[in-house]
Amino acid sequence: MRSKYQTGILAMALTVFLWAPSGCLKAQNEPQPSPGPQAPVGETVLVPKKTQPAPATKPPTQTEKINPNDIYTLSTATSLVNVEAMAVDRDGNPISNLGKKNFRVSDDGVPQSISNFAVAEAPLTVCMLIEFRNNYWQFLYLALQHAYSFVDFIRPKDWVAVVAFDMKPEILTDFTQDRREVTGALDRLRIPGFSEANLWDAMAFTIDRMKDIQGRKAILLICSGFDTFSKLTYDKALKIAKTSDAAIYPISILEFMAVRYGDSIETAQARNALTTIADYSGGKAYFPRFEAELPSIYEQISAQLRSRYSLGFVPTNTTKDGRYHKLRVDLVDEQGNPLRIVDQKGKVVKYRVVARDGYYAPKS
Repeated sequence: MRSKYQTGILAMALTVFLWAPSGCLKAQNEPQPSPGPQAPVGETVLVPKKTQPAPATKPPTQTEKINPNDIYTLSTATSLVNVEAMAVDRDGNPISNLGKKNFRVSDDGVPQSISNFAVAEAPLTVCMLIEFRNNYWQFLYLALQHAYSFVDFIRPKDWVAVVAFDMKPEILTDFTQDRREVTGALDRLRIPGFSEANLWDAMAFTIDRMKDIQGRKAILLICSGFDTFSKLTYDKALKIAKTSDAAIYPISILEFMAVRYGDSIETAQARNALTTIADYSGGKAYFPRFEAELPSIYEQISAQLRSRYSLGFVPTNTTKDGRYHKLRVDLVDEQGNPLRIVDQKGKVVKYRVVARDGYYAPKS
């Protein structure tokens, strides 16, 4: 639950005409109690604070341009394909106690031999990407409401970063294990400056900055699903999401408005875009209509991210043609038949497997 201080900040966002102080990502020299995902020094990336002091002088960092045509492919140095998968029941609850023999991975319809397999409960590595633009105050309030609600599900070993976007994305806090820093970043959101919501550019920016972080990771995308002025088209943004190893979990702030003022073609298109982005990245889209739904949604996302299965295989097709390969993950029994799961009462459990849609092979 939010404190009185946090509630006061929300009230100030709607009544006081003050510009929030501009923030920037600064190098931190303080050691962290535990290591986190690292990225090469010199890039502007979302990574936990460095454990070693930064050099006294270093060349200025240049923002890296995103080219959807040549990023997010397999490394030419290795052919191993890693796939994060989870099995959930009809209510979205993860299914545990599955082994390597229960998974079958197909590459363009051809079954593959799983060489790497791991399952364990792990800390979260999540970037909260929040739409914060100068629009109806209901959107503003809901975005903050959804963001603050997620803080209650952060555990001491979780890594969380916060990025807000309107015309362009702004890093409010780097990855941190300090819940107070996350709350402090959200407290900085007062009055947005622009009415644009460049969703696809902000999503690509975040995926690009997270690509060097190792292990399971996710983007919690709190947004309306509208894009107004992005340089990237939806098709290019979808291509980036399809090949990303960060699962995307959109939380729509549009449903609250739709249920009160009616649906439209635009809201239906936004809903479909978020659902497709989530499915292709191995995540799931949520469309809560009431605030009371948020706790169960965040609890479900937390459980899914902490209990994923990691699968690795070397493709039998060794052609380096740069082509997109379709992936499919199924649950099977020892005879290769679809796995039948029953609950404690002997009732058959309906389930589905969630994994990313595919990958791009390297070019020779």
